[in-house]
Amino acid sequence: MFPALMRPFLLICLIASATKAEIKDRIAAVVNGQPITLSDLEERLAPELARAPAGPAGVAQRDKVLRTGLEAMIDERLVESEANSLGIDISDEEVTHFVEQLAKQNNLDMQQFRAALTQQGISMETVRESLKRQQLMLRLLQYKVKPRKVSDEEVQAAYASMNKDLEYEVRARDIFILSPDSATPAQQATAKAKAERALRRIKEGESFAKVARDMSEGPGAAEGGDLGYFGRGQMLQAIEDVAFGLQPGEVSGLVRTSGDHGGWHIVTVEDRRKMAPRPLSQVQEEIRSRLAQDSIMKEREHYLQQLRKTAQVDEKL
Repeated sequence: MFPALMRPFLLICLIASATKAEIKDRIAAVVNGQPITLSDLEERLAPELARAPAGPAGVAQRDKVLRTGLEAMIDERLVESEANSLGIDISDEEVTHFVEQLAKQNNLDMQQFRAALTQQGISMETVRESLKRQQLMLRLLQYKVKPRKVSDEEVQAAYASMNKDLEYEVRARDIFILSPDSATPAQQATAKAKAERALRRIKEGESFAKVARDMSEGPGAAEGGDLGYFGRGQMLQAIEDVAFGLQPGEVSGLVRTSGDHGGWHIVTVEDRRKMAPRPLSQVQEEIRSRLAQDSIMKEREHYLQQLRKTAQVDEKL
C-alpha cells in the first residue's frame, strides 16, 4: 500500500497522465464505428501543418488543414469499408507496378525516383499508400458506376484533338522551386526570390543545366532538370504550354503552378523534332477506355455523397 501522504500525489499524477493520453489519442471522427484519431490525422498532414506560421493566422491555417484532411480521411475510410465488403483489393504487386509507372511518367528510373522522393522528404511508403487509395477508389467506381458507351464519333473527335498539336515534340529542361498554395506569404516570397535568382543566373550566362543542378527542387535536378522529349498531353499543362511556345535555345520567365505541389518553374527548350501520330486503329480502344474512365471519375463526388448518406459518420474535431 502507498503511504497516505503519497495517495493525493499519485492520484494527481494518474489524472495528468490520463489527460495527456486523452489529448494524444483524441478522436477526430468515428466512421461506421471505426475511429480516426487526431494523432493519425496530424501524422498524415505533418508537412502541411509544419508550414503553418506562428500566431492567430497559423492557428486558423492549421484548423483549415486539419478539417480538409479529416474530410479526405473520412472518404478514404468509407471507400475502404465499401471495397472490403465487396472483396475489392489492390495487391502489393499492382501497387509496385503503379509506382514504376509514376516514375516513368516523370522520366526517372526507380533509383532516381527514390532519390527525388528523399530530396522532397517523401517516403516510398507514403507514395505506395497514396497510389493504393487512388486505385481502390477507381476500382470501386468501376464496379459501382456503369460506364457509358463511348461512340465512334467521340473517339474520332478525341483522336483529332490529341493529334492537333502533335506535329512535333520538344526536349526541355525545367527548374522548379516549391511554393504550395498553403505556404505563408513570407515562405512564398522566399521561394519567388530564389526562382528570380535562378533566372538571373541564366540570363547572366550560366548554363541552364548547371543552375538546375544547383537550385532546382524538382525530381530531375541532378540531371540538370532534363525532361527528355515529350509531346502534347504528357506534361503538366502549364509547363507544356510554355515549352510548346518556345523555340530551341529560348528560356521562359517565371511560370507559376498552383496546388499542394505548386511553385515556380523556369523552362527552356533544347530541341524540336517531327513526330508521326499513331494510327487511329492502334489507339482507338485506348482512347475509348480513357473516355469511359473519365466519365466514371466524374461520378466520384456524387458516389462519395451517397456513401456518407448511408454511413454513420460522427465528426468530433
